[in-house]
Amino acid sequence: MSLLVTSNTPENLNSGYNQEGINKSYSYQNNLNDTFKIPANSEIAVQSVKINRSGNIDINEGNSIYSFYFGEEITDYVGKQRDVLSIPWSTSFAIDPEELFKGTGTDDVVLDGNLIQNFSGNVDNLARLMKASLNRALWHPMLMQNASTGRNAGASVTPLRNASGLDWLGWDIKVTNTDSSKNETNKSASWMGANYNGTDRGVDYTWDAGTSKLTCPSGNEKSCVGIDYPLSLANGSFSVTINASTSYHRIGLCRALQDEPPDWHDDDDGDDFYDYVVVIQDKGDIRVSFAGPDEQGETTMLDFDYGAVKNASDDNITKIHFNIQNERVKISLENGSGAVTVLCDGTSGTSASNVKPVGMTCRYLYPKIDLKAGNHIIIDQFNGVNIANHAYYGFTIADGQEIPTYTDYWAHVFLSDAAQNPNLNRALEQAEEIDTDFSRNISRINQVGLNANGQCDYKVSFFFAPDVRYWNTARCNSQFLMGFPNRSLVNVPHTTGGSSPYTLTFQSDSQPELKGTQSLFVRVKNMTFSSVNLAKGANSKILYHIPAFSNTGTRVGALFFEPNERVYLKLNNPSDLFLSTIEVDLVYADETLATDLQGKTTVVLHVRDA
Repeated sequence: MSLLVTSNTPENLNSGYNQEGINKSYSYQNNLNDTFKIPANSEIAVQSVKINRSGNIDINEGNSIYSFYFGEEITDYVGKQRDVLSIPWSTSFAIDPEELFKGTGTDDVVLDGNLIQNFSGNVDNLARLMKASLNRALWHPMLMQNASTGRNAGASVTPLRNASGLDWLGWDIKVTNTDSSKNETNKSASWMGANYNGTDRGVDYTWDAGTSKLTCPSGNEKSCVGIDYPLSLANGSFSVTINASTSYHRIGLCRALQDEPPDWHDDDDGDDFYDYVVVIQDKGDIRVSFAGPDEQGETTMLDFDYGAVKNASDDNITKIHFNIQNERVKISLENGSGAVTVLCDGTSGTSASNVKPVGMTCRYLYPKIDLKAGNHIIIDQFNGVNIANHAYYGFTIADGQEIPTYTDYWAHVFLSDAAQNPNLNRALEQAEEIDTDFSRNISRINQVGLNANGQCDYKVSFFFAPDVRYWNTARCNSQFLMGFPNRSLVNVPHTTGGSSPYTLTFQSDSQPELKGTQSLFVRVKNMTFSSVNLAKGANSKILYHIPAFSNTGTRVGALFFEPNERVYLKLNNPSDLFLSTIEVDLVYADETLATDLQGKTTVVLHVRDA
């Protein structure tokens, strides 16, 4: 008789273990220094099993809805949502519109037209699902994953474990708010006319990357848009050098458009729609305007009175500068001697001295240019944010279908096919309210800028339960799933990075409940016994069924099993076997690997004469 002690690693795992390759907790291989002889006509059984099971969590529409918010905290009473420029976005950890992650559940339900699965998974699987969901709810260029992850790696959700790496404590949620030190000059190489500038007419402009020259083609009568990058809202600058001509042209910033401006704008010609624009008229006078609310409850291009009118020719204006600091828009003119005149900067306590602030509907601002045929400008600087998976319209085309990119709130609710989704009607109504009815767009004071770290001075906030002060939180029901019981608003991070990019980390208050719902089996792949798995209708190498409860009556955590009576299977070896390798798997009933195991696994096998 012999005992064969197997383990996924010979190391002591009190300090945790990084499972890779052939040493996973649920699938491992042991190699002997020498061959081991198993006598002829032997049989084998499991003597004992020691595992660490993280367990599963069930999620569905009843426990997975949350809202994400990036804006000012509302500390007063109900009705103050219109006093700020952000609103929460309500979604679910189980909503998976692009089927980025498949669960093990089979019962699908529909919530507001979105597919939700009754999903049961281990904490690592759920963390991946939650991460994907959170990155689809950020809606801000400074929070999104950057093409350079060193600038912003995007939001993440990972299991929070103790120092040993074995006991699961809840969730570790990270969100990075990119600061101004991460700005870089990214100038668009794609300057698109028709269907991008708000009209179905127009032609593309010519871009010379070597000289940063943008030239209007002959015969053109419409504007064009640089679609590759939105402008950084953390001290992002857009600067152009204009030519000596005083011919009419417009230089500005605009949200993404397609064929037409917003439905609530009073001008059907989207070519005239800009969120912010500097106009050099035919005789050289410089006018500034922006899309703001009028008395009829629509938006219109409002002229901004910056004082004594500047003339491009008479005042030798050579450069136009835009600078964005969160909500604040700074517009400046520079003459040939380098003297700069600031027309506005969003800091005035007088509404008329500010243009409108940057709100949730226009956080993604692109350069929009309108020149007379043959004219050109030089783009000196554009701090474009190089967002991973970004698309100007808010969706990409794959296999002839529009796939949302979940970056730009405005594009998602207005421009993409999502606008045809009746479940987003309320979101579209809220976008209109932000543009036309929110108080800071009407009285343009108290605009929020950057904090001391050069970040947009907003709070990253989660709602896991309803909060009557905020829109889109009434259905939030994930406080127990996320480990934040008995509170709705979570906006105080557990830690904040001490240096750029100042990543915020939120950690669960308490451990959500886990349960081990699926049976586990020991499979020894390279032994000569045989068994049958009728659940699969196939022969198998399963040797032992691990009970649902350990000897102490627990389902999850550190578990030990030792059968009172061992079940032996014949090895069917008429002659001696010489063993140099043992391959052990811990599997579910369908013989997929039991990935809810972690840490150290020990399986002891007993071999005896038949």
